[in-house]
Parts: sequence; structure tokens; C-alpha cells
Amino acid sequence: MNLSQLEVFVAIVDTGSLTEAGEVVGLTQSAVSYSLSKLEAELGVTLLERGRQGVTVTRVGEEVLQHARNILTQIEIIRQKTARERGVAVGKIRFGCVPTIPSRLLTGILRDFQHKYPEVDVVLFEGSPTELVEWLDTEVVDVATLLATDKYPIAVPLVHDEIKVIVSEKHAFADREYVELNELMEQPLIGPKPEYGLLRTLLNFDPWIPPRMRYEVSTQNTIMAMVHENMGISIIPDMLVDREIEGIRRIPFTEKRYLSAWLAARVNAPATSAFLNIATQWARDHGYLDTLP
Repeated sequence: MNLSQLEVFVAIVDTGSLTEAGEVVGLTQSAVSYSLSKLEAELGVTLLERGRQGVTVTRVGEEVLQHARNILTQIEIIRQKTARERGVAVGKIRFGCVPTIPSRLLTGILRDFQHKYPEVDVVLFEGSPTELVEWLDTEVVDVATLLATDKYPIAVPLVHDEIKVIVSEKHAFADREYVELNELMEQPLIGPKPEYGLLRTLLNFDPWIPPRMRYEVSTQNTIMAMVHENMGISIIPDMLVDREIEGIRRIPFTEKRYLSAWLAARVNAPATSAFLNIATQWARDHGYLDTLP
């Protein structure tokens, strides 16, 4: 068993395809298949089941996968630390983020980081908050955007933004200066799908009484379009509202509410630490942490 075989195995699982795995690790499809067969033969177990629907990880394969990820993570740390001693910054960061992260924030951080560390590759993974937690715990990603960081040893603030009620200028709330939280119970809401898990975080009812959700959608553009047509109201962080859309009002709650998000990591690798430092500084410099206490 060698590192190349472990890299091939992990790449197959991550891409779901022997051909795509070959593109990741720089091997032909036949070489990938041979490497996997050699690894399975040496271990004496089947790691992946191949079928018409692609590859499926076996039970023992899941256990081997976790160990393989751990080994490759530690090897990457060794490479980064020895490169740093030589005055060179190299490596790869797998960055997990939610699809709703503001494009200006995402591109600003990536541009700043890659300008300072051009030899470090950043690979983006988009997923729901639940998926990001799972990916970080299983080391699919190195860094993730999270809404809570209690169990992670490494975390930096990324966003602290006021949450507002978004309504059409035709809505009964349109002329209001403030909205009470309990008034939302009578309003049809337009918001993210349940698996995104944001509404409970945003509204913070105690005990939790879900308001009536009229439309469950995933994209901010769709939410804004529906609100504009007065099909309902939405509750989202102020930074996600497109200021160029006319006919929409942003109304704060009587008791201000905020959404906080962090970047978290499990392993303190040199490239990861540099990424976290640059990201939180960029967010602070460009107003995403202005209201942080």
C-alpha cells in the first residue's frame, strides 16, 4: 500500500467516477482501476462496488476512507510545513461554503489569498450548512463556513450582519420603520428550503413555532423576484439584498437580530491558517464584520 493508491481511492470516492478521478490525480482511467485493484488485493477487502449508477463505498471502505483522508491530510501538513521552512508556500485548500455566500465576499477573499499565495490551490465545494458540518468532520473539506463553531478548535469570524424583513413596496408593512417578530406568524413567508436550516437560526423563536412557509426556494434571486411580486415576505441578512432591485423595502426588527457566520477548520495546517487570517481580515476591512460586538 502506498500514498498514490490512497490518493486514487479518495479521488474516486470524491468524484464518483474512475475517469474523473484520473483527471484529479493525473492518471489514465486504466491506471486508476489498476491502482484500486492492487489496493483492494493487498487489503483483502472490497472497498468500492462498481455498477451502472457509478461507485458505492462498502462498509469497510467507509472505514478505510476515513483513515486514508487522515493520512493524506497529515502528509499535506508535512509538505506545507517543510515548504514553509524553505520560504515557499504550497499546498491545497478545500473550501466548503454555502451557495448564498455573497459573491463579492467570496471573490474578494479568494483574489486576496491567491495574490499572496499563488502556489496554493483553493478548491470550492458548495453545500448546505448540514453538509458542510459533515464534510468538515469527515475531512472532505479543510475549511468550511459554519453558523456554530462550538466543537471546532480553529475558527475565525467571517460575517456579522443584521437580519431584516424584505417586503414589496405594495405590502402592508412597506411604510413601517420596524416589524415585531411575532407579526411574522400571520405572514406568508418565502425562504430557503428546510435542509438549509436558516430560518430557525434567523428567527430564533423560543419555543420554536415555525411560521407559515408559502414558498420554499433555494436561490436569492428567486426569493427577491417573489417578494417583488408581493407573493410573500422574506427574512434574510441585509448583505444578501440586491440594492439594484426597485420596489423592495428592507425593514429591521424592533429588537435587532443578527446572523453570525464563521470559518472553521479541524487541522491547523500552514495554508489553512493563512487562509483563515486573510479571510477574516478581508471581511473586516470590507464591512462584513462592522457590527461585531
